[in-house]
Amino acid sequence: MVRSTDRSDAHVASCGLVAPGECSSPSLRGVENLRRNVGPRRAPSRPAKGHTRPCFRLSTTMKPLDPSWWIEAWNRFWFAPGSPRNLAAARITFAAYSVWVLLSRNLAEMSGLPSVFWSQVGASARWRYLDFPGHPDLERVLVWITAMALLGAMVGVLPRFSCFLSGLLLYHLAPLESLIWIPHPYARGLTISVIALLTLSFSPCGDCWTLLPSRRDKLSAERSDYTWPVRLLQLYLVEIYFFSGYAKVVHVGWKWASASNIRNWMLWCTEEEQIRVFHTLGTWIADRPLACWSVGIGTLLFELGLVTALFWKWPRRVLVPLVAVFHLGILLAMNLVFLNVPQLLVFVDWDRVVAWFKLQPQLEA
Repeated sequence: MVRSTDRSDAHVASCGLVAPGECSSPSLRGVENLRRNVGPRRAPSRPAKGHTRPCFRLSTTMKPLDPSWWIEAWNRFWFAPGSPRNLAAARITFAAYSVWVLLSRNLAEMSGLPSVFWSQVGASARWRYLDFPGHPDLERVLVWITAMALLGAMVGVLPRFSCFLSGLLLYHLAPLESLIWIPHPYARGLTISVIALLTLSFSPCGDCWTLLPSRRDKLSAERSDYTWPVRLLQLYLVEIYFFSGYAKVVHVGWKWASASNIRNWMLWCTEEEQIRVFHTLGTWIADRPLACWSVGIGTLLFELGLVTALFWKWPRRVLVPLVAVFHLGILLAMNLVFLNVPQLLVFVDWDRVVAWFKLQPQLEA
């Protein structure tokens, strides 16, 4: 608390300057009052009776300038009391999604492709992911080990070890998928799953919803250990949208949202033979400049604004459900599929979901 040194004391203000040799009783009375107000040396001064001590208070707008405010905000974001259900639901969500993507692709056979398919894959990329051609049998074994580890993570059999093992193996297997599209082993549908599973392996993700009972008979009390992993998983997903919007603005500019640019994209996606499935909605939007402007501006606002779901509940409840609608519109208008949509379940408050299901039988009874 900063204290003001300015004293609005009526007695002190009435004391005038006294010339040498002069002594007036009012002045002496003023000096006596001054001494009485100041008090003895090294003693805290007291305000005159009826007067309050002025002070400066830190306003709400100035709180972000205080370092302690940032420290408190940091701890509140990462280490607020969390729920073991939310962390367990994240484990099940990412494991189920990963096993679906893994088994829906024949990744092992990519290693058995002719060498011409591997001609553009540099040595650094091969050693970085340990992806080499000519070993399809070994890759099949690794695929099945990964699938069993993911199933163990789903049902809760050694969940932390299962997440760690599957995350490491997916780091090796995931780049094989992109050989179908481009001659470089970069992960596509499993990019977020790799870092998410490794993050879960270092968290108490097995304290709830496991096949084998945990050491704790009951749910653990809400602790910060359940919060930071979920926050990291949410951050991984939000970064996809934020950097997508950032790339549009940096490399193309705000003109990316123009009607002409959106129209060109709609027509190209609806006329491309390799991906063309739906064409009605895309051509309808392309014929209407106002609709194109709305799609362009709305996309930038949505991608750059979704980061607010990390910090406040109301954007989380409003924007995150709109993500599914957003990607459904992209699918119908541009024939583009975003596989990571199921991973957005990590934003759900599973304590409320469980409480709602428990309440339903009571209401029916």
